Amino acid sequence: MFRLWLALVVASCCAVSFAGETGVLDDFDRTLGKEPAYESTPKYCLLALGASAETRVWMVEDGRLLYVDKNANGDLTDDGPAIEPSNLRELGEGRWDFNYRLNKIRPADGGRHTQFDLRRWNYADKKDSYGLSLSLDGKSPMYAGWFGTFWSAQPDTAPVIHFGGALTPKMLRSKEFVIGSEERRLSVAFTNPGSGAGATSRLSIDAMAPEVVPRVHIEWPTADGGAPRRTSHRLVERCCYWEFYTSDFVVPEGIVAGSAKMLIELPPDAIPFVLTTLEIDVPVVE
Repeated sequence: MFRLWLALVVASCCAVSFAGETGVLDDFDRTLGKEPAYESTPKYCLLALGASAETRVWMVEDGRLLYVDKNANGDLTDDGPAIEPSNLRELGEGRWDFNYRLNKIRPADGGRHTQFDLRRWNYADKKDSYGLSLSLDGKSPMYAGWFGTFWSAQPDTAPVIHFGGALTPKMLRSKEFVIGSEERRLSVAFTNPGSGAGATSRLSIDAMAPEVVPRVHIEWPTADGGAPRRTSHRLVERCCYWEFYTSDFVVPEGIVAGSAKMLIELPPDAIPFVLTTLEIDVPVVE
């Protein structure tokens, strides 16, 4: 029954392309050519840009200097000087933050990726944190970082962040629905797992036009013999860089523990990327 409902919703609302990410980053070539003479121990990360990860851009942090392979040719010695920190703030009590900023990345294939901004901060934590934003092809803003780290001590183990690859919808803030919960927020993001801890990329809320409102349809588990229970929710609010949500959500009465089926509805051409699926399975617990 759910499959029929899914087919009807997809047919009526959106022309969504589906593609799996499987294999795109398997056995990924991490060959790095020339490197500069570093002043400290370098840390490596590789950006893969485009649907097939055809453009590869190395980032190497050397202390508080950042080398970026701006022309995506695998050579870090022909891109001009390293990027120095900007907007450095000393906030006291061991708290600070700054940005590495770059106007554009121009690979030989003619692409132009803009608004590169790598943030680094420490607010009296054990480790520094990083967050990266990039406008793919100058028009599709995306994010990576914030959770975990995407650096490695060696190029051959560098995590790969994939900007422009297939996206998968993911529920945020909770991994389950709780019967009787007073939680009012239902949140969704569109993500690509990349390769390696901390390498997940996320679609920016600004990548969809303001008038585009994702919808979430949920089929809830009911007692044996009970009529199907379905609810629909418009994600009219946005925040936190990549979160589409509504704060007017409740788990309905009359459902039972089991598994809920969430279906994401988007208008045609709402985002310039393919999706691996429109469905999310969510446990329902008491």
